[in-house]
Amino acid sequence: MLFTFADPSAEQPGEYSPEDQEWGPRMISRELEELLAASRSLLSEDHELGMMHNAPVGYSGRPVGTDLPADYADFLSKSDGGIFGRVVVFEAKVVVDAQFYADPMEGAPVQLNRDDWFCFGKIDENPVFLHRPTGEVWGFPDTGMTWWQSEAFRKLADDLDSFLLDKAFSSGYPDIFGEDPDDTWLRVLRELNRIP
Repeated sequence: MLFTFADPSAEQPGEYSPEDQEWGPRMISRELEELLAASRSLLSEDHELGMMHNAPVGYSGRPVGTDLPADYADFLSKSDGGIFGRVVVFEAKVVVDAQFYADPMEGAPVQLNRDDWFCFGKIDENPVFLHRPTGEVWGFPDTGMTWWQSEAFRKLADDLDSFLLDKAFSSGYPDIFGEDPDDTWLRVLRELNRIP
C-alpha cells in the first residue's frame, strides 16, 4: 500500500477516522498537531528563529514508499519533517535515502537492519529509529563517541508522538541538551509555554 498525505474528501486537511481504510487510526496526537501549528506560526513571524528551526506544512506530494511506519507517515501528513532545535525529523524527500543508518555495519557493537528499524531523524548527529515491530523510538545517547561505535542503544519513547512531545516540545529537550543560552529552540519552547 502506498501512503498518500492529502484527503480531498476530509472536512479539514489531515482529519480522518478509524473507519477510513486508506488513512487508518490517528497516530499523532491532537496536542502534537497543535504544537506543530503553533511553532510553524511562531517561526514564520520571527525571521531569526525561522532560519534555524522548521515546522513545515504536511507533505502532499507523490507517495514516498510502501514501507513507511504508520506513525511516521501520519507525522508527514502534519509536517514534512522538522528541525526542532537539535532534534530533527527527516522530510519526505530525505527519509528514504537516510535508511542507510539502519544497515548492518562491520565492527559496530549494535547491529541494525532495515526490516526491524526505520531511521526517521537525528538528535544532534546521532540517528533515531522507529522499531517497526513495536513502534518504539530507540537511539544512541551521546556518549562522546561516534554513534555506530557505541554500545549504548536504548529506548527513548514508547512511540513517535510521545518522543516528539517530550524530546522536542517539552522538558525532555533541556534535560538532554541543558540550558544553553545560545540554543534558540529553548526560546521557542518558552514562547509556546512548554518549559518555564
